[in-house]
Amino acid sequence: MRTPRITRTALAATLAAAAAALGAPPAAAADAVTVGYTCTGPGAPGGVQSLLVTVTAPAGVPRGSTADLSVEVTTALTVPVDVPARAATGEMVLELGGAATGSVTATGFTNPAAVPSGSTVTLTGGAASAELGTAGAATVTPGAATVHVFGVTVACEVSGTAPVAATIDVT
Repeated sequence: MRTPRITRTALAATLAAAAAALGAPPAAAADAVTVGYTCTGPGAPGGVQSLLVTVTAPAGVPRGSTADLSVEVTTALTVPVDVPARAATGEMVLELGGAATGSVTATGFTNPAAVPSGSTVTLTGGAASAELGTAGAATVTPGAATVHVFGVTVACEVSGTAPVAATIDVT
């Protein structure tokens, strides 16, 4: 019995996609880094505040391709009121270094679940893409951040030097 051409083509495409997925470099281990921020805006806390930032990036990408980055941020401060799910949103600039230059902005941060009063807030879902055109080790470092909650915007600048949060091997 002969296999119809369309079935063979579909099977070949499925196997090629599976091979590409298996051969893709795994995401780099996402270790959180602590970054000091000074924030301004209504209700912004005084002094330097710590944010725990986790950037997940591919371990490696071919030169000239795009690396998809995901970011999660957790505050060290506790909230004084209940925060409903998706009431807080934000953006963060990610500075590129090493074999890369420039910056990209991760957007889409939110608190997916309600946060009870007295708890820290974790914003997840931040995403950005970085085009990496030079071979070598490209680094990703947290930069300025903005948070929007209850109609108020708080802008935060890095205080001091932020540590590298992810490294991508560009081949």
